[in-house]
Amino acid sequence: MTALAMSEPSRRLEFDDEPTPVVANLGGLMRGRSVVVAEDTPLDEVRRLLVEYRVPAVAVVDPDGHLRGLVTRTDVLRVTQPGARAIDAMSGFVFALPATAPVEKAAALMAYEGVGQVIVTSARGTLLGMVSAIDIVRYFALVTGQLPR
Repeated sequence: MTALAMSEPSRRLEFDDEPTPVVANLGGLMRGRSVVVAEDTPLDEVRRLLVEYRVPAVAVVDPDGHLRGLVTRTDVLRVTQPGARAIDAMSGFVFALPATAPVEKAAALMAYEGVGQVIVTSARGTLLGMVSAIDIVRYFALVTGQLPR
């Protein structure tokens, strides 16, 4: 049996034990643009987009651009029929909050409903983007000093 040599980390990370009081809203937490597809987008294309953009879900819109639902990574694994489209795999019920909502509200909603993402909307209710559970975890780790900047 061969022993593996463990190398020392190049630097040691130090963390604060005291939380940093930061108030943030969902609009400030969104990173990048959301991936949006039409209802008739082939599911193979949705899979490709999920991988290429490394996102947990894509928004599905109708021909007028209105949000119809979400297709998550789990949804694309669940639907295996040949020729399936985004509309065949999407979850038609989505949770949305305005961009002005505090991060804590999104965290509570996701935890209570057992979902991994929340749609972020403008004051008029139009789609601005999406915030995932990992975005919220990253935010809290940063503001509490547990994740180095």
